[in-house]
Amino acid sequence: MISVIVPVYKSEKTLRRCVESLCCQTYKDQEILLVVDGPPDGSGILAEELAKEDDRIRVINQKNQGVSFARNRGIKEAKGEYIRFVDSDDFVEKDSNEKLFAAMEKTDADLVIGGFHHLYFNRDILKKPQAGVYQRENESFVKRGTSLRADEDFRRLYLQGFFNMPWNKLYKKELIKKEFPIDLNLGEDLLFNFFYMKGIERITVISHPVCNYIQDDRGTTLSTKKRVDKIPIALRLFSETEAFFKELHMDDGNMPASKTVIQFLDDLEGLSFDGSVTKEEKLAIISTYKKALDELGEKGKNPILQQLDYKIIFYFWKKDHFRTVRLLIDLRGFIVRILKKRG
Repeated sequence: MISVIVPVYKSEKTLRRCVESLCCQTYKDQEILLVVDGPPDGSGILAEELAKEDDRIRVINQKNQGVSFARNRGIKEAKGEYIRFVDSDDFVEKDSNEKLFAAMEKTDADLVIGGFHHLYFNRDILKKPQAGVYQRENESFVKRGTSLRADEDFRRLYLQGFFNMPWNKLYKKELIKKEFPIDLNLGEDLLFNFFYMKGIERITVISHPVCNYIQDDRGTTLSTKKRVDKIPIALRLFSETEAFFKELHMDDGNMPASKTVIQFLDDLEGLSFDGSVTKEEKLAIISTYKKALDELGEKGKNPILQQLDYKIIFYFWKKDHFRTVRLLIDLRGFIVRILKKRG
């Protein structure tokens, strides 16, 4: 049985769509755990109503403690041999459980990673994990060992961001030895996956999309304090990731530093959507992030950047040309808004 864990908080408008996508799965042997995390809206009431419509749904109520608490509670309450996480504002493909389970059984895997649809600004961007050259739908590889191919695949998946989330994966409950960290509000999913992968041998990747991850422009506007508070978390994740690669006796290829720089650049580009921040405040934030970049040392000076906008902004940022950086991120934001209007 697969136990699907769904944290419920402020999801009154999206919860039914999420749950209905789970109830119509082609793989029937599942339970759906709706962990109601003290929502201030009607999400909890809706969860109870949905549970009356399908006896595979269980509602677990707790006071508001955050998504990590909710997922950890779901793990404790789960009766299934397999664990899947789904966010209440997303929805899944009807054959997703079947595809994940079949891949795990066929390849004797401890973890299966699937593709997903990234629904962003009304666009459907298909994200497929690329582990080597696909000759067939399933491509498995061993996490540990001497295989250069396995190490290359592992680094590739990390750089693509496929270790950053839990909702496109199938886990074995018995192999979950460490829960989601509760002292973070950013990057906790990555650390959970690292904890899990330390104790497993085989990972299987499938290109089939299993989830529809919805992201709009909510959350792009952060207070200056919250934005700057993300910096120590990002530096902690950098250190944890470096340690993880060393524990697996793999060369990280400068990737932890590259991912951290990319996150910093994401945050800086987000400034263009924040009308509450003045031009001088933007300059101060850009400068603060530059100090964080310097803490990465030499590895932070030569990150692996794929996107042209990142490369251009980084070139001026590392040279302390902060006013040029501000102009570039504002220009990029202007272009994004035009593209959004055109649809």
